[in-house]
Amino acid sequence: MKHAKKETIGLLVTMKAKAGKEQEVKNFLFSGLPLVLQEPKTVSWFGFQIDDNTFGIFDTFELEEGRKTHLKGEVAKALLSNAEHLLENFDANVSIEFVNVIASNHKYGTQTNGLLVIMNAKAGKSEAVEQFLKAGRQLIDDEPETLSWYAIKIDDTTYGIFDTFNDNHGRDAHLNGKVAAALLENAPVLLHDFKATAIQKIDILACK
Repeated sequence: MKHAKKETIGLLVTMKAKAGKEQEVKNFLFSGLPLVLQEPKTVSWFGFQIDDNTFGIFDTFELEEGRKTHLKGEVAKALLSNAEHLLENFDANVSIEFVNVIASNHKYGTQTNGLLVIMNAKAGKSEAVEQFLKAGRQLIDDEPETLSWYAIKIDDTTYGIFDTFNDNHGRDAHLNGKVAAALLENAPVLLHDFKATAIQKIDILACK
């Protein structure tokens, strides 16, 4: 999915399926892809699964206009109209997070596996975390099996990494690579209470 568009902003949505509704939530994410393919201003869109009943959407845009258009589009309407039936305690004001894209790196390939990492900067370390994440983009150039890599800012102290791979081999190679090693090495200085368990393995269900 290598592309030339500059992604500057995005949305990160997490949702928990009600008991017995897991397959319906998965089907909803599958059904979202053809809808989002009709949104030219939505640059990237990923429907993913974190565990048996936790799912998510991550998407990116060049401009605020694109994000606003998406939030008024068919996928967002379907999510909000089905939330009460399918999702546990879904609150659009909390569950839909507006993010800034600090850096991204893309290569061609079929994306099936991924990672989602959420981290909190220590007091006074937010700028250093951003610089660290920007530097990580160059290291990803040397990882041919890392297909998409995003560094995002969620709020003044909360940051994230979202990346995708063709298979487990590519994901394992990344987890044993320079970016992951640098993250764990710098975490005690830059991040508040960061543990390796913050690196969540995810399945990519559908993507644009």
